[in-house]
Amino acid sequence: MSHFSNDYMIDNIISDVADMDKVKVMSNLNADNLKKVAGFTGDKDHGANIVDYARDVLIDQMYGDWLDMPGPHG
Repeated sequence: MSHFSNDYMIDNIISDVADMDKVKVMSNLNADNLKKVAGFTGDKDHGANIVDYARDVLIDQMYGDWLDMPGPHG
């Protein structure tokens, strides 16, 4: 089940990534995700648009980073 704080955070991440230009998107990917994007050859969701794919990968990366962040109690 979804929690309002998770929904709020993912909406903010999506908005932040949507506001980035393609250079900023690529520069914010970690090394593993940059390799993943570099190997992209197209799929049914993104066609051949590597930037859209990179945006989705960055959204997942940023959300994962947020989930891994320790809370106020450790």
